[in-house]
Amino acid sequence: MADATKTHVPVYKRQGGRWRVEVTRGPSKGGAIDLGETAARVGSAAENALVVDDRKVSRHHLEIELRPDGGVRVRDLGSKNGTFYEDSRVEVVDLPMQGATVRLGESELRVVPLAEEQRPWAPQRTRCGRMYGKTEVMRALFQQIEKLAATRTTVLVHGETGSGKELVAEALHDLGARKGAPFVVLDCGAIPRELIESELFGHTKGAFTGASSDRPGAFERAHGGTLFLDEIGELELDLQPKLLRVLETGRFRPVGGNHQVTVDVRVVAASLRDLAEEVRQGRFRQDLFYRLSVVRLEVPPLRARIEDIPLLCKLFCRELDAPPLAPEDLEALRQYTWPGNVRQLKNVLERASALARGGALRIRSEDLEESAAQLSPTQLLQLPYDEAKARMLERFTREYIDALLLRHRGDARHAAREAGVGREWIVALARRHGVAVRE
Repeated sequence: MADATKTHVPVYKRQGGRWRVEVTRGPSKGGAIDLGETAARVGSAAENALVVDDRKVSRHHLEIELRPDGGVRVRDLGSKNGTFYEDSRVEVVDLPMQGATVRLGESELRVVPLAEEQRPWAPQRTRCGRMYGKTEVMRALFQQIEKLAATRTTVLVHGETGSGKELVAEALHDLGARKGAPFVVLDCGAIPRELIESELFGHTKGAFTGASSDRPGAFERAHGGTLFLDEIGELELDLQPKLLRVLETGRFRPVGGNHQVTVDVRVVAASLRDLAEEVRQGRFRQDLFYRLSVVRLEVPPLRARIEDIPLLCKLFCRELDAPPLAPEDLEALRQYTWPGNVRQLKNVLERASALARGGALRIRSEDLEESAAQLSPTQLLQLPYDEAKARMLERFTREYIDALLLRHRGDARHAAREAGVGREWIVALARRHGVAVRE
């Protein structure tokens, strides 16, 4: 048996397929799950997708996920006794397309592809909650949401800003048994550090300066329903153990309180950041990450579902009571990269509708530039350097020319003299950005 830990990652051609994971040896022999689009964790803890009751298996032992080519990747999660493939201890292994066996503790897992007729293909539907899409990637997401809505499993949603993470959480709530119960949203990245604990768990009167009365926190307000913790990656390290405790026990103590509050809450969390990488960097607790990511859902960016743009535009135009787009404008939207995703698309259509003034709805290149220039620093960091730099320069130029002409009451000659540039340059920029100017 090889002593050295190795990474075994062969390359395969792209294929389709779904997989079955079955325990073929050990105390949990016979246990099995079908692997879909979502990664599945295996271990001795009850919250795993596949529980292996083996004394030599770690609580969160390994993870099995679909690769982009349709195959399967097994990743050890830092287990104490290791994961073995072909008698070698591995950290990451891509299994052959015909399937294979991996060993953990005194147990073995057989991972095999399902027969064609067994594969759970996504239904031909274009809506899930308030989300719309007819592309395969969206229909697969809708299918996952429908299955998970019937459970109380904790879900971690990952996706770019504006892609619809909150709508995923909302659909999980509305399609399940908790529909009608509270759906509470808490943005962990938008609350000051000194207030986040109170926002989560509530506080009692006099707990701190300004606490003039008892106030329930998000967990208590969501009792019986769902709590959506947006941007969970922004939560401070010192608060993460307290969040883990309430996820494990359903109990917490309000700030300044002397009694425990018990709640029944389903938690859906979301993050723009890669939490697995945050764990590796020491910025997020590993045990909390495992507890939150019992199931992970990936929301595709709009650029990965360009064929959904006509459908989305039709819906947004109807919502805005605006005329449909001309074919050439629709094609321009299809050619754009959409760093702000569906939210940016809606903003562009709202702007075009406001400027239409009863005429045809048209999309101008400056509409796209304007919406892109309004991206947050976090969104800009997702872009390639050259593109992010261009967006920032565009924003600076527009704000500079606007302030400059405002100070000189629109006089291009005086503004040019102060800026040390030619009058023609000032006039051209002002016209480009829609700033009033007197030549």
